[in-house]
Amino acid sequence: MATNPIGKGTKTIGINMDAKRVDELEQRAGSMHISLSKYCKIVLIRWAESGEKLRLEER
Repeated sequence: MATNPIGKGTKTIGINMDAKRVDELEQRAGSMHISLSKYCKIVLIRWAESGEKLRLEER
């Protein structure tokens, strides 16, 4: 993670993922007229605030 020069107390994260998945996320963000970054931030915040545990499986 890197310190974000835009705001004090913020950090920037980067994620590499399958291009098809990113295309889907871009479409969802576009349909809401927001950036992909903003869409991902909303999704992550809602998940974190839900208190649900993330179940990971080995594939």
